[in-house]
Amino acid sequence: MSMLNLLPIFPLYYNGETKFMPIYCSDLTEIIYQVISKNIISKTIECVGPETISLKDILKRLLKITGKKRLLISLPLFLAKLSAVFFQLLPNPLLTLDQLRLLKYNNVASDKYKTNFDIGIPSVCKFDEEVEKYAFMWKEGGQFSKKKII
Repeated sequence: MSMLNLLPIFPLYYNGETKFMPIYCSDLTEIIYQVISKNIISKTIECVGPETISLKDILKRLLKITGKKRLLISLPLFLAKLSAVFFQLLPNPLLTLDQLRLLKYNNVASDKYKTNFDIGIPSVCKFDEEVEKYAFMWKEGGQFSKKKII
């Protein structure tokens, strides 16, 4: 959000095609509670959210929620690495080479292990609804922006 808020042109690393299955923290804590209380035995459980979203789609949704307009452009890998080298030199890096490397890989269920959905504990919180609650600090007018979430 910091980079999206600051930059008029926003770089899309790996064409923004990296996929995510974001999960809201309260859903994750509910899954952990249910696994412990029901004594669910499994070596690995992949905890995932209810929707698969590309990085580009996440950025578009964030821009819509905050009422911002930014130009999203695909950045060639060479320039992406160069920008990461520059950004990681800052006191609070906006992007590091390690983060850029991670964006190369989808962050979704691998199909190797059971997910929270497979064990009957689905995550229910949707990305847009949850982000909307916390996005006021990036909206024009901040906490006094027109739409209120209660």
